[in-house]
Amino acid sequence: MKSIVILILALAAALPVGAASQTKRYIIGFDPRARISDRVNVLKSLGATQVDSLDEFGAVVAEVPVQPFSIMEQKILTEPGVTQVEEDVYVNWLQDVEPAFGALKAPVFHNTSVVSASALPPGVLPAEVPWGIARVNAPAAWATTQGEGVRVAVLDTGIDANHPDLRGQVVGCYNAFDASKSCMDDNHHGTHVSGTIAALWDGKGVVGVAPKAKLVAVKVLDKDGGANLTSVIKGILWTANNNIQVANMSLGSPIGIVFMHLAINYATSHGVVFVAAAGNNGKKVEYPGGYADVIAVSASDEHDKIASFSSRGDKVEFIAPGVDVKSSVPGGGYEYFDGTSMATPHVTGLAALAVARGHRGIDAVRAALTRAAKPIGLSASEQGRGMIDAAVLVR
Repeated sequence: MKSIVILILALAAALPVGAASQTKRYIIGFDPRARISDRVNVLKSLGATQVDSLDEFGAVVAEVPVQPFSIMEQKILTEPGVTQVEEDVYVNWLQDVEPAFGALKAPVFHNTSVVSASALPPGVLPAEVPWGIARVNAPAAWATTQGEGVRVAVLDTGIDANHPDLRGQVVGCYNAFDASKSCMDDNHHGTHVSGTIAALWDGKGVVGVAPKAKLVAVKVLDKDGGANLTSVIKGILWTANNNIQVANMSLGSPIGIVFMHLAINYATSHGVVFVAAAGNNGKKVEYPGGYADVIAVSASDEHDKIASFSSRGDKVEFIAPGVDVKSSVPGGGYEYFDGTSMATPHVTGLAALAVARGHRGIDAVRAALTRAAKPIGLSASEQGRGMIDAAVLVR
C-alpha cells in the first residue's frame, strides 16, 4: 500500500505549487483503533492544522507546513497510527492539463440528424429523441418504467435546475465546496450529462433515458472542471449517506487514488451503484472507472464503431453512444458534445431503469445490465459486454 502512495505523492509533487503558499493539504488516514487524542498528537507533531475530516474511514484533511517533499512524505508515513497519506492536490477532472493528472478531455460541438420515426414506439416524437437515446432503445422501456422512484446523483459541475427539460427533476443538492451554496452549473458539463439521464418526456427539447428518475446535483467540480481530491471524495461519501441508488461520474484521473477508492467502497456497501467514464485517452481506462466496483463505459459513434478518443481495456464493461450527443446546457439551450462523459449517462439512465424494476446494489444492477447487453462487433476491450438494450433490461 505505501509504495502506491509514494508513487501518487511523487506524481503530485510534480504539479506546480504557488510560490506564496506556505502549506500543503494532505489527506491522512489513521488506523481505526487510533484514538482522537492520538490523531491530535500526530497533527501537533507535524505542525499541521486540521481543516476537514472524512469520518467514514477515519481520515483527516490537514494543512501541513511546506517542506522538501521526501522529508514530509517520510515524516507523515512514519507517524504512529498513520496507514496512508495523499496530498490533497487540485486536479482538472475534465481535460488534460498535466500528464500526471490528465483526465477526460473537454467535449466538442457537432451536429447530427433527427431519429427516424420508424425506430420509435407510437407517441414518441422523433425530434425529441437524441440518437443515443434511441440507440439504447430507451423509448421501448417506457411503457414498463421510466425510472420512477429512483434517485440519481450527478457528481459533476452542478446542474441548471431551471432548464426547461430539467425543471422539477432536480430534487436535491450538495455542494462539496460549501454546503451552504447552490449547485448551479457554472460550466456546462453537469447539465449536459443530466439531460441524457433524465430530461423530461414532454414533446420538447430532448428526453433522457429515464425521464421519471429524479436527479440530485452533487457539485464536486468548479467552473473549470477542477477540484481537490477531497471535494470528489466528499461527494462520493455524501451519496452513501443520502439515499442515492445510482451515481454518475463523468470524470476521471489516470491514477488510482486510495482515498477515492475507500469512499467508493463505503458508498457501494450502502447500496450506491457507480457508473463512470472510461476516459478519453484512447488507451487504458481511467479512475474511478478502473475500480472493480465501478461500471466503466466506453464511447461509440453512430456507426457502432468505438470513438477514436475512447479509452479501452479489460476494465470496460459496456459501450454507449458518445459522439454527437445532444443534451441540455445551462440557460435553456442544447448542444452536441463528444466524450465518454456523454456515453456514461446513457448507462446511468439504464441503471436507473434497472433499479426501478427491483434490481438494487452493484451486483444486481450489473447482472441486469449484462443480461440486456448485446455485442456490436467490436473487441471485448472496446465494447465490454456490448450495448445495452433497454427493452430487454425491463422485461
